[in-house]
Amino acid sequence: MKQKTSLILLLLCLSLALFSQTHIFKGVLKDEKTLRPIRDVNVKVMGTTLGTATDSKGRFSVTIDKLPAALIFTCVGYENSYFKVSEIPNYTVEFLLSPKTYTLNEVNVSSKNYSYLFRNTYYSVLDYELMNGNVLLLIYRTLLKESETVLLNRSGDTLAIKTLPEVPPSELVKDFLLNVHYLSKNGNAFQCYYDENNRNIDFLYKTNIDSLQKIFKSLIFKISDRIYFQETQPGGFGTAIGFYQKGIGKKYIRRYVSEKKVTESADDQVFYALWNGLITSQIPASDANGDMSAAKFAQSPKLGQYMNQFDVRAYRFEFYNMVYPVIKTLDNIIIFFNFGDDVIEFLNKDGNLIKKVPITFHKETILKSDTISRIRLSDASWRWGNAILVDELNGNIYTLYLKAGMVRINEVDPETGKLSRGTVIPLPFPDKIEIYGGEAYFLTRNKDENLKLAKCKL
Repeated sequence: MKQKTSLILLLLCLSLALFSQTHIFKGVLKDEKTLRPIRDVNVKVMGTTLGTATDSKGRFSVTIDKLPAALIFTCVGYENSYFKVSEIPNYTVEFLLSPKTYTLNEVNVSSKNYSYLFRNTYYSVLDYELMNGNVLLLIYRTLLKESETVLLNRSGDTLAIKTLPEVPPSELVKDFLLNVHYLSKNGNAFQCYYDENNRNIDFLYKTNIDSLQKIFKSLIFKISDRIYFQETQPGGFGTAIGFYQKGIGKKYIRRYVSEKKVTESADDQVFYALWNGLITSQIPASDANGDMSAAKFAQSPKLGQYMNQFDVRAYRFEFYNMVYPVIKTLDNIIIFFNFGDDVIEFLNKDGNLIKKVPITFHKETILKSDTISRIRLSDASWRWGNAILVDELNGNIYTLYLKAGMVRINEVDPETGKLSRGTVIPLPFPDKIEIYGGEAYFLTRNKDENLKLAKCKL
């Protein structure tokens, strides 16, 4: 009996140890210019009390309770840096910190002018949308069981609070006419309407989410009596733009296919096919020890067969499936960001070309690491965020750059294709960025677990 009790206790202890397993992340901090180790760098796990400091050789070891996590590096004389940890490597990661400079960079100005519009100890922000110059929030607590919508003006004053017509909540979405819809996890959608006279939020026109998405998925904006749409070309190598009009029906006004990307993809497929043929002809079904891994490696050619899941994602979505934003200016000119040909195309409402403006800002990429274990946390590592944002109030156009959890927003001058001086959002890992009236709105999380809504002046 004692032996059984001891065995049970041992198993319980092992189970507790497994469930409470922590991760140890090891790294070394060096000066980006001299490659000398930096001592006394504060290393902190964001949102926790966990942290440490580097020793005389720049080394550190920090405990991480759960993944993903974010590390914050701070040291006198160096730029503050952030690094997102998605997995624990089996080697020591080398980080290169950039010495602090006190001269303004042409396209990198950090802004401290930010404020919280919604910050609550009990409620977390699930989603938000800008609605007619105000901000509609979807908030919740106790695992979505208690949820509400809150309408704020852009100063953060509460205009209305309303319980949801159906729970649990899912998200808020905006259609091409700038109407905001509430979606529930039950598969239903409701249009959100603010009755200004009665200071009340109404939920109108209950419909099925699938029906709503089917109607609005490809629609982008309206000019006069025409509703414009954008479709992805087969394979994701291009786009098609057109409109619907009563009496005319559906009409395409611009089709584009990136021949360069089609050729690159075809070349890659030929390479994989030839590689498969070479492997198949030279490797037997199993080796001398009966290992079948060689045979599995030499199967018929398929995309991603020799790549891990991250390589496949990069191949399919980040490299070949390009984004081609199409926006409408305040004077109803259509701007087509043709990143495949490195130009901005100005079109009239019939799709006739007005002019082209060359662009290069989308070609900024992250600096390659010197080794697989070295990460350069420098200004040179900003990479284009593959996004175009439009200020709904004044029509200004912006694009994003990303670096180690930070986001920089630059205004794009479509007439020249050049960027203005940028603004770095001063809080790491901002989520769902929208711009209105020269201010960037975003969701952020600090030490507590509740998501907050903040804004930053651009």
